[in-house]
Amino acid sequence: MSSPLVTVIVPPELADGYRLAGVHTEQAGTAAEAGEVLNRLIAGTGQPGMVAVHPPYLRELGGRWQRRVTQPDSILIVALPEGVASGEPARTGESLRDLLARAIGYEFTFDPTGSA
Repeated sequence: MSSPLVTVIVPPELADGYRLAGVHTEQAGTAAEAGEVLNRLIAGTGQPGMVAVHPPYLRELGGRWQRRVTQPDSILIVALPEGVASGEPARTGESLRDLLARAIGYEFTFDPTGSA
């Protein structure tokens, strides 16, 4: 089985929504638990290419986790867009596509119909 490209770390109440959307999801009830999940993902084999974290957790964990890229093969760690993770309206113009483009310097196109 191949490792997921993207993993999200969110509170249990948001996890099912991401799973239903087909995203590999890790649950964390607190920022400390999110830090433990990040440590496990970084230390493990089959690492995801990017980990998107519930924004309040990443803020509480501090800057050392944000956009952590220490080696070309390391995991990119970013905050989910606020509207996606918190249920609040997203900041103007911010989407997951914009977040990925800023984080890795390449814009993805998502085809909702699933056709090539």
